[in-house]
Amino acid sequence: MTIQNILLIGNWDLCLSIINALLPSTAQRDSVRHLTVLTNTSQSLRLPHHVSKDAVEHRKSDFSPGSLQSALAGQDLVISTIAGGDSKQQNQIIDAAVAAGVKRFIPHEFDHDTMNRAIQRRIVKYAGRAKVVDHLHKVSKSNPGFEWAAAATGCTLDKSLISGDLGFDFEWQSATIHGIGTEKFAASSLQRVGQVVARMVEHWDAIRNQYIYAAGVLTSANEVLGSAEKAMQREWTVGNYDVEECIREGEARIQRGYPDSGMVLLERSILYDDALHADEAFEMRSANATLQLAAESVESIVTRAYHDVQQHDKPGCGCSS
Repeated sequence: MTIQNILLIGNWDLCLSIINALLPSTAQRDSVRHLTVLTNTSQSLRLPHHVSKDAVEHRKSDFSPGSLQSALAGQDLVISTIAGGDSKQQNQIIDAAVAAGVKRFIPHEFDHDTMNRAIQRRIVKYAGRAKVVDHLHKVSKSNPGFEWAAAATGCTLDKSLISGDLGFDFEWQSATIHGIGTEKFAASSLQRVGQVVARMVEHWDAIRNQYIYAAGVLTSANEVLGSAEKAMQREWTVGNYDVEECIREGEARIQRGYPDSGMVLLERSILYDDALHADEAFEMRSANATLQLAAESVESIVTRAYHDVQQHDKPGCGCSS
């Protein structure tokens, strides 16, 4: 079955990257796919600058079951870009998609490995996402014809560099590394995440009903640091700290009522904690060959991130390429 009508839930940078990858040219927009973006009732539609509003339909919903079912009707594929571990809401969206006759679903898994139980124990959000994947398994078994696929893409490197969440600061040329710097972690650019989704659509029969791993690169803090120093042509100041300290401070901030900053540290600890084996599935079970995607260059991602932070303090979604 041809995947022609695609609906994306959410309206953030990730959604823009996916739109750009799915509608790379006017010819393809006109002849292949019809894209719809679903937002809550208060949101306006954001699009890549080269995409006309006529090329993407905008629907709104209050996300009640009836409203969702109506909004999702007629779609061949629904892609959720709503982050977080609210399994109840995500499962309600999946159930509404099934009730609306949608045959395919991609949940928001564009991050660390949700299937890693050690990560689930460290961060509640990933335990919630695991429940969503489990729900998709059950729904696909009880509803013949309904299929799903999910993709872990690792840390969104350019976005994390620009936000400072990774511990790197372009303005002050300083880096905080919680480890020795050689620990391997999976990463992708924001643009690459959109490309992964586009390839999932193109190769659906090969990845349906699977949780796949499609990081752009396996890298380390030291490699990222070297690329940043090369991009700026200056040496950075580096502080090395224990991973355990990162975890303790993250948990302490959450307990003191600062969940956002605490969660940043816990997310960062995943990159530097070898005990989690967070990179193994990306290396041993990579679907990049199946998706026909080549590896990314760390140096290119970091250089583009430095350019983007100089221009507009946010990562590019590939909209200008």
